Amino acid sequence: MKKLFAFLICLQIFKPTFAQNNSLNVEQLQAEVKQGIKQAYNASVRIIAYNSELQSGVGGNFSGVVVDKKGHILTAGHAITPNAIYLVTFPDGRQVKAKGLGVIANADAGMLVITDKGKWPTAKMGWSSILENNIPCLSIACPGSLGLNNPTVRFGYISNKLHDNGYIQNTCLMEPGDSGGPLFDLQGRVIGIHSRIRDVQEDNFETPIDVFRKYWTVLQSPQNHTAFIPEDKFSPDKKAQEKPVPEIAALSSSFKAQNSELQQTVFAVKDSVQKASILCTLVNLKGLFPESDLSGKSFFISKSSEIGEYPTIEVVAGKFVSAKVLNRDEKNDLALLEVSMEINGGVALQSINTDSVSFEEVGNFLISPQPQKEGIMSVLGNRFLAIPKSPAAFLGLGVNFNTDTHKITVTAIYHEWTNGKAENIKKGENDIQIGDVLTRINNEPILTVDGLSKELSKHDIDQSVSLQYTKKSGNTLTKDVVLKHYYVAPSTSVDHFIEGKSQRRDNFKEALVHDGKLNPTDCGGPLYGINGKFYGINIARFSRTTSLAMPTKVIVQFVKESKIIL
Repeated sequence: MKKLFAFLICLQIFKPTFAQNNSLNVEQLQAEVKQGIKQAYNASVRIIAYNSELQSGVGGNFSGVVVDKKGHILTAGHAITPNAIYLVTFPDGRQVKAKGLGVIANADAGMLVITDKGKWPTAKMGWSSILENNIPCLSIACPGSLGLNNPTVRFGYISNKLHDNGYIQNTCLMEPGDSGGPLFDLQGRVIGIHSRIRDVQEDNFETPIDVFRKYWTVLQSPQNHTAFIPEDKFSPDKKAQEKPVPEIAALSSSFKAQNSELQQTVFAVKDSVQKASILCTLVNLKGLFPESDLSGKSFFISKSSEIGEYPTIEVVAGKFVSAKVLNRDEKNDLALLEVSMEINGGVALQSINTDSVSFEEVGNFLISPQPQKEGIMSVLGNRFLAIPKSPAAFLGLGVNFNTDTHKITVTAIYHEWTNGKAENIKKGENDIQIGDVLTRINNEPILTVDGLSKELSKHDIDQSVSLQYTKKSGNTLTKDVVLKHYYVAPSTSVDHFIEGKSQRRDNFKEALVHDGKLNPTDCGGPLYGINGKFYGINIARFSRTTSLAMPTKVIVQFVKESKIIL
């Protein structure tokens, strides 16, 4: 049983909207998505267990949504304990405490109530019984992999209004940390609460909102309800029923005109030795360098960590030409490439607007064009984010918050990544091992995985941190650990999706987040809005829910600091 859990024309940066290929009005749909976000975003919260003694949140986060002025929060039953105290963070950064109320385990329904005084943004509750397949929906929750206080938006549709497991199935990507987060219709009404996933990305399941309506009274009692549970009576408002959008299951087919044009800026690139193929983006450097330096050449940007010393680029189908690496930006994982032939077009970097992305752009539809095939659709889920160092990639330690012991436990040991291969370093008996508990870093308590990552991000490669850890024997040891690069092998059981993450995917000062279902080999290509706006270059598949892109201002700065060699 599966686990639940592009020779070329020059692009303008801003263009009129492309013609659609069917009856679906994509601009209207995008406007409705953004209106739904506006209605629902502020009520979507991040939740973490609260340690009264330390006066701090501890462990891993989950999500929820505030649904009334009394401060009742709906969440997943598996995430809370009745009467336990939790720290709730609103998108604006305000933090309040809440108490766990009722739990109905077999429906995975749970409720909390805010105990601090104040006024809260709320979201309206919808009705799940009047849902239909192909109704658009939004997830606004806090993926655990990002470790952010503000939620991230994902877009999808109802694929099974009532799965045989009793849950709503939909295509909004979820992952651990999203548990308890709300699923909204485009009116911003809660129609489900995130419950569980499987390894297939389309398998995301929600507790129907009608479960909470049915057991509203019972859920206000702080206990685990397992016996006979009295039900509240309610009738759905059929006037509130949303209309299905049959075309939504093949939304990318609505953008054939965009795909045909944008496709001309994306190419396959591979190393002539390693034979690894990813993508690269054709860029036009006119205005940034003297014309004489550019004559007879073409330039591309791609993902540095996947580009060796001898790259080749597929300039036409089946024809690869040798490329030269002009510059690398290891901090942002970018490489500038040159080929000795002139290809017209590309992304005109001189005319790009490099201003910050505004919150109003969250929910915009995006396209990641692919060579010789349909592009990948997504929505902008968040603005510029810092992606900290992960313990796995820089300490060689897989860690997790153990919900039974409430401690940060080592779950995996990874090998050092040296000269393109993993080197197995022999460990001593007192070295950190699987099952050990991490207690302090640089003499500060380790309370969350997020906190550990943020502390690591204060240090560069080859610098050391002091780690305190407790062995299974009970002995507490302290060791200075040097930050290095470690190879983290893909693991479906850990990543929670079959396609897997990019090997280099963190330690970025700025990145854009979207929910494109990229494979690691899809990175290095461009990311556009449906109006042709160039948002940046896809740099990593970060997690089950998230792909990352280097924004335009980073791209332009990197190119300006590079040297074009005659």
